[in-house]
Amino acid sequence: MTPLKKKPQAELTGPPVRILLLEDNPVDAELCGRKLQTSGLDFSIKSVGDPDQFKLEIGSGAYDLVLGDYRLPSWTGLDAVRWLRGSGLLIPFILVTGTLGDELAVECIREGVTDYVLKDKMDRLPFAIRRAMDETRIRIDRDQANRELHQSLQQHASIVQGAPYGIYRTTADGRIVMANPALVAMLGYQSESEVLRLNVISDIYTDARARQQILSSDPDASSFQHGEVTWRRKDGRPIIVRLAGRRLEAEAGTPAIHEVFAQDITEQRVLEQQFQQAQKMEAIGRLAGGVAHDFNNLLMIIRGCAELLEHHKSQPEKFGAYLKQINDATSIAASVVQQLLMFSRKQAPERGALDFNSVLRDLRKMLPRLLGEDIHIIFNPGPALEKVTADRAQMEQIVLNLAVNARDAMPEGGTLTIETCNTHLESPRLEPCSVELPAGNYVVLAISDTGSGMDAEIQAHIFEPFFTTKERDKGTGLGLATVYGIVKDSGGHISVESAAGKGSTFRIYFPCAEISREAPAPALTIAPAPGGSETILLVEDEAALREITGEYLQSRGYRVLSAKSGLHALEICRTHDEPIEILLTDIIMPGIRGPELVKAALDMRPQMRIIYVSGYTDRGIEDGVLTADAVLLRKPYSLAELGSKIRTAAGNGVHASP
Repeated sequence: MTPLKKKPQAELTGPPVRILLLEDNPVDAELCGRKLQTSGLDFSIKSVGDPDQFKLEIGSGAYDLVLGDYRLPSWTGLDAVRWLRGSGLLIPFILVTGTLGDELAVECIREGVTDYVLKDKMDRLPFAIRRAMDETRIRIDRDQANRELHQSLQQHASIVQGAPYGIYRTTADGRIVMANPALVAMLGYQSESEVLRLNVISDIYTDARARQQILSSDPDASSFQHGEVTWRRKDGRPIIVRLAGRRLEAEAGTPAIHEVFAQDITEQRVLEQQFQQAQKMEAIGRLAGGVAHDFNNLLMIIRGCAELLEHHKSQPEKFGAYLKQINDATSIAASVVQQLLMFSRKQAPERGALDFNSVLRDLRKMLPRLLGEDIHIIFNPGPALEKVTADRAQMEQIVLNLAVNARDAMPEGGTLTIETCNTHLESPRLEPCSVELPAGNYVVLAISDTGSGMDAEIQAHIFEPFFTTKERDKGTGLGLATVYGIVKDSGGHISVESAAGKGSTFRIYFPCAEISREAPAPALTIAPAPGGSETILLVEDEAALREITGEYLQSRGYRVLSAKSGLHALEICRTHDEPIEILLTDIIMPGIRGPELVKAALDMRPQMRIIYVSGYTDRGIEDGVLTADAVLLRKPYSLAELGSKIRTAAGNGVHASP
C-alpha cells in the first residue's frame, strides 16, 4: 500500500506521527487511513501485510507507533507484540480488530499491547493514538530523568568514595551513619561497617569537649570550620585532624545530621615541628661560638680564683672574695646551660596563657651570643603586659627568626630593638596596612633593626615560602614563612614597615588571652635545709663530684656510703648490716643505669627513699621511672639544694644534727 501522508493543520504542532500499519486486508488498511485523515491528526502511515516486511520496517527505526490487526494469515497481532517486546522495543502498539473478548484483551495488555480499538468503533482510533503518544513522551521524559538521576547519584557516590579526605555523617549524639573509604583508612579500620558501629564522641575524639566546642561555637550557623582536633585510631595512635562541615536540615520527626569533611594533617604537623626544631638546632650551632667565649671567660675566673686561693692560703681574709667570684661564675655557667637546654628542647606545641615578657627575659642572655657583639640589643618590655594564648617554643621561634633576619640585614653591626606593649583596637581596620582584625585587646611584639631595609616589591613577597634575597646556601627562604604560619595559627597578624636603607620593623598582634583575674600567689621562700642523721647511699661515677658531695653530706650529720657504680651500690645494699634510708643516684651511669639500680635496690630494701640526679633533659626520665615518692634533682645544683631535696625525700622529717 502506498504510504498516506496527512498535511498538518495549522493548529497542530510537533513532528507528524510516523505509523506502521500491520494489515493484510487492503480495504481495512484504506479504511484506517481515511479515518485518520479526517481526524486532524498530523501523521504519515505505511502498511505491511506479512511478518518479514514488518520486522524489516521496524528494524529501520523510522516509526513512532504500530497499528496491527489481531487476525493475520500466518501471524497474530499478539505474536507481533511479543516479538517487539522480546526484541526490547517499547514502541506503542495499538490493536485494530473486529472482535476481542475480555480475557484475550487482558492477555494482550499483559503482553505489552498499549491499547485496542474495535473496527466498528474506528472513531476512537485518533484518540487512542494521541493518548499512546502522550504516554510515550511521558515515559521517555521519565526514563531520561531517571537516567540523569542515576548518573548523578553514581557521580556523587564516585566523588565521595574516591575522595582523598574523610567524609562522614553523624547524628547529634555522635552516632556515625555514613563513612567513606578515606575515613575508614584514616581511622585504621577494615570496613565501613566497623566504623558505623562507632560513636565519634566516645570512640574517636580523644577529648569529647572538642566536638561540643565546634558545634556550639556558632549555634545559628549552618556550617562550621575548626582548626585542629585530636582523634584516636583503632590501634590507639593519636592523629591530628582538620575539620569542616555543615548541619543538614532535618525533616520533621528525624534527628539532626552533621556532614563533616576530615583531613589528616598529622604528618604535616610532624614535618613542621621537625623543621622548626632543625632551625633551632641551626641557631644552637651559631650560638656555640658565643657560648664557648663565655665559658672560657668563666673557666678563667674559676681557675684564676682557685690559683689565688692556693697562692694566698696563708691569708684567709682574702678567701671570701675569691669564693664569691667562683660562686658567681658557676651560677652564670649554670644559667647559660639551662638556657641552651630549654631553647633546644623538642616538644609538640602546647598552647596556654603565656607572658611574652617572660619569653624575652629568658632569651635576653642568649640573643647576644647568637647575634654577635657588634649588634646592640635593646629590650623594652611593656608594663602590665596581658597574656596571650600561645605555645612558648613557637614564640621563641618567632623572636629567633626575626632576630636572625635582622642580624643578616646589619652585616656591619647595628641596633636591634625588641618591644612589647598592650593595645586596644577600636575598629576592625588595622592601619597603615589596612588589614581587617577584630576589634579588641591585643599584645604587640615589635622587632626593629637599623639594617639595609626592603623596598615595596620585596616586602610583598617576604612571607612566601622559599623567597629569599640572600646568596645561595645562605638561607632557605623559610624563616619568615614559618613566622607567618605560627602567627596565623595563633590567631594573630604580622605586618612590616621598611624602606631601602632605613631598616625594618616587624609588628605582630596577638589577641589577649581570656583569663580570670586573680591575685598573684606570694613568692615562696625556702629556708636553709637542716641536716640529719640518716644513712645515705651515694652513687656517682664522677670521683671528684662523689667526694665533694660525700664531704658535704657528712658535714651535715649524715652517714654516707659511697659507690662508684651501680654494681658497687648493689653490693653495699646486700652486705651493709644497718638500715639505709636514702639512695642518691645519678640516672645515666656506665653499666647499670639509675632506674635499674633503684628497682634492684628496692627489692632488697623496700623502705629506702630515692633521689635521682641528672644532667640531661631528655634521657633516662621516661614515663614510669619517677615513682610517686621519688625526688628529681637536676645538675648543676648547689649543695644547699641537695640538702633541701634530702629532707624532702626523707618525708620532711627534721633530724637534729649531731
